Amino acid sequence: MASTLHSKFSSAIASFKSLSHTRRVVLLGLTAAAAMSIIWLMVWVNTPDFQVLYGNLAQEDAAAVVSRLKAQKIPFEIAAQGRTVLVPAERLYELRLDLASQGLPQGSGVGFEIFDNTKLGMTEFVQNVNYQRALQGELARTIAGFSEVESCRVHIVMPSQSLFLDQEESATASIVLKIREGCQLSQNQIQGIIHLVSSSVSRLAPKDVTVVDNFGKILGRDSESSDMRRVSSDQLEYQVRVEKNLENRIKTMLSTVLGPEKAIVRVSCLMDFRHEEKTAEQYQPDAVAVRSEQYHNSGSAGADASVVDVPLGVDSIDQEERKKKSEPTAGAGSERQSRVVNYEVSKVISHVVEPVGRIKRVSVAVVVDGTYRPSKNAPDDAQTEYVPRSQAELERMEALIKRVVNFDADRGDQVEVANMPFEFRGQPETEETSAFSRWVRWLEPLGMYSKYVIAVLILLFAYRLVVRPVIRWLTASYGGEMDLQVLKQLPMTVKELEDGYGRSSTVGSAASNRALEAITRDRDRSLQLMREWLKEGQAGTPNS
Repeated sequence: MASTLHSKFSSAIASFKSLSHTRRVVLLGLTAAAAMSIIWLMVWVNTPDFQVLYGNLAQEDAAAVVSRLKAQKIPFEIAAQGRTVLVPAERLYELRLDLASQGLPQGSGVGFEIFDNTKLGMTEFVQNVNYQRALQGELARTIAGFSEVESCRVHIVMPSQSLFLDQEESATASIVLKIREGCQLSQNQIQGIIHLVSSSVSRLAPKDVTVVDNFGKILGRDSESSDMRRVSSDQLEYQVRVEKNLENRIKTMLSTVLGPEKAIVRVSCLMDFRHEEKTAEQYQPDAVAVRSEQYHNSGSAGADASVVDVPLGVDSIDQEERKKKSEPTAGAGSERQSRVVNYEVSKVISHVVEPVGRIKRVSVAVVVDGTYRPSKNAPDDAQTEYVPRSQAELERMEALIKRVVNFDADRGDQVEVANMPFEFRGQPETEETSAFSRWVRWLEPLGMYSKYVIAVLILLFAYRLVVRPVIRWLTASYGGEMDLQVLKQLPMTVKELEDGYGRSSTVGSAASNRALEAITRDRDRSLQLMREWLKEGQAGTPNS
């Protein structure tokens, strides 16, 4: 075994020495490059894939997370000026759960954990200060939970309590927000932050909370202006919602008839957001109703005067009884009767509240594409020719659109339908896209093995495209000079023998043809030459 290795090593050294100086340098450089490449691939494959554990951390939170990772001897990297911590991808979620169980990261500021290590002898003033700090920190952490907020600070001013209610001052608060790049808080979110803080602090009204961003711009302060902005925002959202609803109704109808992406619909609505209440009182003189009736009877000659008041519906009183009462008694001198009737004029009182957000006018613009047919001048069906739609089709579309939007000419509604050719930009192939996404989802779990596959492919390509051609070039001269001598000493194969016999027979047949031609041209000289050859052959033959 040792002798075999020694012989192979000696033959390799001899082969190396037989090379020229240029080939030696190239071979040594190629060997060094291959060794370095293999070492780099091994290091790259064994290097863990780091992913972001936490980003945009405060310095205190970053220090706490790093110290915890060091205690567990977990490899990590720090980026973004110490604000981002990266860990191996296979342990990402495990570490997040572990750190969350320990309350990390805590966020900016300090929370109620400040009371975890309470010291004896702490004064009431220190406790109040710590409580205020903890309240500010907890509110800042809650507000920083918004996806649009990168960081937050809350400042609360708590006035001292007074014995007299009229001398008590209300608390105030200021909130400083750092908005993420490309994000924006809506007015509803700002009002939500204001009410969140005001509800968390006693004696703090929403009007005493000020919100500013990191550029010093006031985002929300007084309630009246905020209410006005909120109303305007709600009105705009309602108008956009009404317009989108009408657009979708028209577009779905046209897409079903014409095909997808064959119509462009735009709707604009003029809205009336006035809040009106109307009270109307109408009298009807033709409709008269009896309100009351009064009868008065009087007599003389000692008869008692009687006054009879009859309410509404007096006709139901028995007429006979009335006559008996009105007849004079014996010895009466005279009698007097009177009747008073009160009438009421009918009236109607109506109280009407107009709805808010009434549509005053609707304007609709629709652009539809025409049809396409194969071009007659084209040799194949690859080219198409645009065919506009007829006026009758456009009129039918316009009539349908008017029905959809409840067209009212009295309020000034307008509907216009135009026919124009669309520019083809290529429609996305949804089936191929979905198939590609399925392949991506299927290959995603295999991503952790991609590094090993890439390393093997790099080695294969390097061997076939670089190493093998260089080795052939280095050994080309050596094989042409030395291997030829070694091959000559080896026995010939059957194929080589056949090739040799074929070549010799071919050469012999050519010589025979030339000899026959020479004998035919000059027979006498040929005969003489053959006699001389025979004599020389007999003379050279030894006697037995």
